[in-house]
Amino acid sequence: MPITVDKATEKYTMELVYPVSISEIDGKGVIKPAVLFNYMQDIAAKSIDRLGHQYSWDELYKKGRGWFLIRYRVEFDSYPANIEKIKVQTENRGANRMHAFRDFELFDNDTGARFLRATSSWFIVDLDNKSVVNLKQEYPDFFNFEKREDDLVLNKLKSIDTVDAEKLFHVRYDDLDFNNHVNNTVYITWAMEVLDYEFRQSHRLKSMDIYFKHEVSYGDDIISQVKYDRENCETMHVIKNSKTNEELCLIKSCFVAI
Repeated sequence: MPITVDKATEKYTMELVYPVSISEIDGKGVIKPAVLFNYMQDIAAKSIDRLGHQYSWDELYKKGRGWFLIRYRVEFDSYPANIEKIKVQTENRGANRMHAFRDFELFDNDTGARFLRATSSWFIVDLDNKSVVNLKQEYPDFFNFEKREDDLVLNKLKSIDTVDAEKLFHVRYDDLDFNNHVNNTVYITWAMEVLDYEFRQSHRLKSMDIYFKHEVSYGDDIISQVKYDRENCETMHVIKNSKTNEELCLIKSCFVAI
């Protein structure tokens, strides 16, 4: 079901238009993947206030809590290129015990053509002891999630047993977010960067499944690994802590050749 943004749904939805800057595209005018996730993260943070200020990022932070993104399922109708402005819509879908759910749709603002739809799940986490808050128990007014027939499915991901390529990254200060952990969009960049140049030039994303398992802090060294399934135009990514070998994020990407 398409997201409907109007007076009747304004408590649960939001629509914003983002101008695409020259730093957000590559040499072919194609928008970088992490940029799209930045837009979705931004509108998610801005729209949560509409449900109640007690759920806002700054109010939760005062109480030693924060929103943590856990999973994404993203599907592209077509991958965006040569677009000047992107219209982003989001809908808060409610919560089921620990999980809160949120949907997104992205459009070429000039033509109105949709190029992406996504769903996501989130936790509220205690920042001191890293425990997950039982959202429905502690915030009983947070409305219940109701499944729809055409909902995207948050797929489970498995790790990889062999590695075709890997790169080492050092966590910079500018990688950190509001909660002082690595912003989730940086994981996308780490995953895409390990792909070889020729593959990136000749393929476009069709879908992504992402599972954020653990946070990353300033000064950590991480390894981004990939396994190619070239027959099916798929890549499986694992991001690990280089010292502990702990898995931090799993990503499955499906591509189409161009």
